[in-house]
This record gives sequence, C-alpha cells and structure tokens, in this order.
Amino acid sequence: MASFPAFQSLIDTVQGGLLLLGPDKGDILAANQLAAIVLVTPHAQLIGQSIHRFLPADDTQVMPLLTGQDMVYNRNVSLQTATGRRIDVQLSLRKILIDDRSTLAISFSDRTEQQLMGQLLGFEQQLLARSLKLIHHLHPQPLSSTEDDLLTGVISMPQLLAAAHRETGRIRRYGGVLSGMLVQLSGLPETGAAQEMAASRRQLLRLAGSLCVQTTRDSDLVARMEEDMFLILLPDTTLDGAEGLASRLLQALGQHTSLPGTPAWPEVCIGISALRADEEAPNVLLARLQGALGQARMAGGNRIYRQA
Repeated sequence: MASFPAFQSLIDTVQGGLLLLGPDKGDILAANQLAAIVLVTPHAQLIGQSIHRFLPADDTQVMPLLTGQDMVYNRNVSLQTATGRRIDVQLSLRKILIDDRSTLAISFSDRTEQQLMGQLLGFEQQLLARSLKLIHHLHPQPLSSTEDDLLTGVISMPQLLAAAHRETGRIRRYGGVLSGMLVQLSGLPETGAAQEMAASRRQLLRLAGSLCVQTTRDSDLVARMEEDMFLILLPDTTLDGAEGLASRLLQALGQHTSLPGTPAWPEVCIGISALRADEEAPNVLLARLQGALGQARMAGGNRIYRQA
C-alpha cells in the first residue's frame, strides 16, 4: 500500500510507539522506530506481523479494545516483546480512514521504564538527602543568610570566604590588592526585649545591612559574620580606599538617627585592613580585621581603626 511509506517520516516524529493496523486481521501496516525498539523487533520485520504476536497469552484487555472500540485514551494494558518479556503500557487507539480504508492507529508508551526511572529518581533523592544530612552533621556551617539578608543582598559567610580564597589566589598569580572591613553595631535593643523593641532591633540590623550593600560597589561582597556584625570584602581596593569607604559608610549610618522604639541610632565601630604582599590566604587578613575592630571599640563609638 503506497500511502504508508509516505507516512513514515511523519510517523517517526510521534512521541511513544505508534502502529497502524488493518482492522480485519490486525496486521501491522506501518510503525515508527520507537515501536520497533519497545517491541524488540527490527522495523523491517515488524511490518506485516500480526499484532497478536505481541499480546500476552492470557490477554483479556487488548483484544476487546481492538475489535469493539473506535476510540480509547490512555488505557493501562499489557503487551509483550518479541522475546516474550511482558511490558505494561498506556495505550490509546483510534479508527481512521486512509485511502478510503478503515485503519486502526495505536499509540503506546512503556510504563515499565517510567516506573523504573521514578524509583531510581526516588532512591537518588533519598541518597542526596542522607548525604546532605551527614555533611551538615560533620561540618556545621557558619551563620547562613537570613530572610532579611536575602532581601538586602547580604550573603552568607561561606559564600564570602570562598570568594576571599578565590580572590587571594588570583592576586598571588596576577597581582593586585584586596582590603576588608568589619562593621559592628552596639547599643541595639536587647534580643529578649519586648516585642516592639525586638522589631526595632530587626529593623536596625536590616537597615544596616542594606546600607552596607548600597554604599559598596557591585564587585564588593557583604556578609553577616554575627548578628550585629558585617564583613565586607573589597577586591581591587587599597587600604586608603577602604578607609574612605568606611568614612562614607559611617556617615550614611549616622544619618538614620531614629526608628520607632529606639531613641537614637546605635554606635558603629569599623575595623579595616588589607592583604599583605607575603600573605597566601585571607585568614590572616580576617584576624587583623577582628583586631582592628577591637581597637575601634576600645576607642569609643562611631570610630574607624586602620591596621596595615
């Protein structure tokens, strides 16, 4: 029948297996490549075969559909491959006219493979969950980004430390400078204070984080080191540049002097330092920043301390 070879390129684009059957004997007139693969029969040998060869011996489902239905959609039935393996499929069928001859179009997808892939994905998800739980147990993470930090652009300490190590490696290879800044707020409402004061504390910390992000450049990174302390990484910035930024940040924080429930803006201390030429890792820079912040606190509120 000349029409069916002409259909072959179109048939092969159909998702799932597709067979065109003669309604009288159930002989296969045309098929796509996927049907041949699922039924484990070379495509050339599949044409002319009877559909009965691919029905289980105890079939009571497919034959009534083939002989008594004009349209069926996604019916769960069983077929069998040329090697005798039983497969569960979702089968749809429809009677159509081709060259004025009634033809049965059957499409099917192998549910056995879908079920197996679903099980494998389930096992993979369970394994991933167990692995993450084990990693978290063995390596507790520093303070992660809070909901407010996600809104203001403040990142977590692990993200900043990873960036600091990458930047240090780049400087060691290609040259450059790297500075840092440690900003701490003091005089905040107590954590366990009344609800209104606790809300003011959160607003002040959120505003401080937002100001740190807005005052710095897009290439700079701001992370929350402790609840009231922010660490700022300044690539390609000298110590003088870091000091100028610290002054602008101190001024920006000082402009916001009142919030509901808080009589005045808390005091701010800033420690700054820079990576030295002989340093191979950012750890020593972070230690100097903590020392510089301690010196700023000892000198009084709203102070900047620079440690070369």
